[in-house]
Amino acid sequence: MRIGYKWLLLALLFVTFFLELGTRQIYNAVLPQLKVDFAAQGATDARLGGVGSLFSAVFGLMLLASGLCADFFGRKKTIVVGTALFSAAILGCGFAGGLGLFFVLYGVVNAIGQCCIAPASYSLISQYHDNSTRSTAMAIFQSANYFGIVICGWAAGLFADSGSGGWRRGFWVFGVAGLVWAALMQRFMRDAQQPAVANDTDKPSVKAAFAALLTKPTAILIAVAFGMFMYANLGLRLWATAFVAREFPECGNASAAFHSLFWLMLGSFVGLFVGARFLDHVGSRRPSIRLEVSAIGFAVCIPPVIWVACASSLVECCVALATLGLALGTYEAAHYPAMFDCVEPRYRSATTGMTGCLAFVMGSAGPFTLGLLSERLSMRMDAYFGQNKIGDSK
Repeated sequence: MRIGYKWLLLALLFVTFFLELGTRQIYNAVLPQLKVDFAAQGATDARLGGVGSLFSAVFGLMLLASGLCADFFGRKKTIVVGTALFSAAILGCGFAGGLGLFFVLYGVVNAIGQCCIAPASYSLISQYHDNSTRSTAMAIFQSANYFGIVICGWAAGLFADSGSGGWRRGFWVFGVAGLVWAALMQRFMRDAQQPAVANDTDKPSVKAAFAALLTKPTAILIAVAFGMFMYANLGLRLWATAFVAREFPECGNASAAFHSLFWLMLGSFVGLFVGARFLDHVGSRRPSIRLEVSAIGFAVCIPPVIWVACASSLVECCVALATLGLALGTYEAAHYPAMFDCVEPRYRSATTGMTGCLAFVMGSAGPFTLGLLSERLSMRMDAYFGQNKIGDSK
C-alpha cells in the first residue's frame, strides 16, 4: 500500500467523523428552543431526553449489525451509505413540526446511519497504520469528535439565537454538507482487502467474529467499562448546554453551547494526543501500557464530574469541564488500542460494533435519567450535599 494514502484516508474519515458527531450535537445545543417551540405539544425535559435515549439505544443495537456488515460486505460501502443516511435524517429534522418526527428521524434513522461510521473507520485505520503510528492516527480521527461537537454545537446555538425557528438552520446546513461529503467519499475513498484470519484454513464467519471478543476475558472487561463510561458521557453531553444555561443565566444560548463544550473538548483534545503519543512511544516496550492507561483514565473521570456539578461560578465550571475533558481524552486514547491488542485483526470492525452495541445500550438510559432527575430533583451536587439540601429548611 502506498505510504501517502493512509494519511489521505485518515483525512477523509476525519471529516466524516466530524460531521457524524457534530450533527449529533445540534439537537443537544437547541434543546431550550425545542422545549419552548413544542411546549404546547407537551415537550418536557424527560421527553426531550427520551429522544436522546432512543437514539443511543438504536445506535447501540445497530452497531452490532454495522460492524458485521463492514467486515463481510465492505467498509467503504458501509461508511458512504451511513453518511448519506444520517445526513438525510438530520436535514429532515429541520422540517419537524413536533417531537414525534425527532423520535423517528433523529432517534431512529439518524442512529442507523451514524452507527455505520466508527466500526469500519477504526478497522481501516488499524489496517493502514502499524504500531508506530496507530495510536496517533486513532487520536487524530477521534479528535474530529471534539472539533465537530464544539463547532457544530456553537453554530447551532448561533442559528438558534437568530430568531424564531432559527434552530432549524443548523439541521439544514449540516445535513446538506453531509450529503455532499458522502458523494465525495464515494469518488475518492477506496476499500482495502481484509487481513487474513489467523488460521488460513478457517473461513471468516459470524461465529468467529463473536468468538474474537467473547472468548477474551480482558476484551469483555474493556467492553463493560466502556458501557459504564458511555452511560455518564451520553447524559453529560446531552444536558451540558442546558445545565450551563440554567445555572449561569448570564449566558445566552450560543455562549452556553460554546462554554459547555469547548472547555470539555479542549481538555479531551490535550489528554487524547498526549496519551496517544505516550502509548506509541512506550507501547513497543511495554504492550500492557494501553490497558493500564485505559483503566487509569476510566477511574480519574469520576472526581471532575462531581466538581462540575458543584461549581458555583461559570469560570469554575469551565475549569472543571476542562479537567474532566483531560481525563476523558486519556481514557479514549487508550480504549481502542487496548481493545485491538486483544482481538483478531480480521474482526476489528465486528468487535468495535459489538463493544459499541453494549456501551450504547448501557448508556442509552443516561440522557433520559438525567432529564428525569432535572424535573424531579436537580443536576447540581450541592442540592444533595451542600448547604441548600432538599428538605433542609434551617
